[in-house]
Amino acid sequence: MADGADIHLDPERAERLRVAAEAAGVTPEAFALNAIDSAIDDDWSEDIAALEEYDSTGVSYSVEEVMAELRANVEARQAQRK
Repeated sequence: MADGADIHLDPERAERLRVAAEAAGVTPEAFALNAIDSAIDDDWSEDIAALEEYDSTGVSYSVEEVMAELRANVEARQAQRK
């Protein structure tokens, strides 16, 4: 198990981190730790299941297809309410 880690950021990333942290009102270190914690704490099970389904079926959908289906479903539900 790691005792800790040091991460070197290139100048561009370091500046982006500084700007984001300043906008959030926290130190760059606090902002980075929060981002790392969020990434580590995410529940990856749904993403892994979707990848496994794609691996087994080869079926995928574009964002445009998904949004069109979503719009159609919303419009159908709105029509039912009238």
